[in-house]
Amino acid sequence: MIEVKDIYKKYRKKQVLNGLSLTIEEGKITCILGINGVGKSTTLKAICNLINIDSGEILIDGEKLNHSVYDKIAFVPDADNNFSNTTIKESFEFMKKFYKNWDDKKAYEMLDMFELTDDLYIDELSKGNKARVKLIIAFSQNSKYILLDEPFSGIDIFKRESFIKAMTRYIDDNQSIIITTHEISEIEAIVDDVYLVDNGKVILKFNAEETREIEGKSILDKIREVYNDK
Repeated sequence: MIEVKDIYKKYRKKQVLNGLSLTIEEGKITCILGINGVGKSTTLKAICNLINIDSGEILIDGEKLNHSVYDKIAFVPDADNNFSNTTIKESFEFMKKFYKNWDDKKAYEMLDMFELTDDLYIDELSKGNKARVKLIIAFSQNSKYILLDEPFSGIDIFKRESFIKAMTRYIDDNQSIIITTHEISEIEAIVDDVYLVDNGKVILKFNAEETREIEGKSILDKIREVYNDK
């Protein structure tokens, strides 16, 4: 379980996180939603310890952030993060050296599913295929928590469908996915818990399936209801 407790973060004069709290349960797909600039990406970076929070606490399976928990977290940022002039194979070899749970078999299965070969240079790939490589690398780390920041950004609808298939096929029962996205309709059928963030804090948590069954509302319907009531 990931516990984010009352965290604050300010960039210069802008208060990005304003007492944000949430809990990521094991074995679930959790989505963090909100308009641009409300703190979604900053929250993911804070969980990965890529930024220092001003106050609050983040626990990974009951432990504070430290080197011993890093193998439990895989992060896929929106921006490109590969080394220049590197092939897919070279990236795999690099990850194998630094991540003790790296799964070569899974990496090449996913590579084959996405119809890519390991001799391709990542810099020369389309945005969609770069995103696929990032997804492969994240899932092949066999981390307990996989954080995806806008994984569908700039990717056409057909590639999005292959992303969804990959996520549902390769996630294990004891793994969790945390995702931020503006493509809400794409993840409607796979998401368990939804956190709606505004002004740097959570304003609503709900279970997507229960909302559909009990209220007859989609994730988007629920979001519209909340913002219309503000």
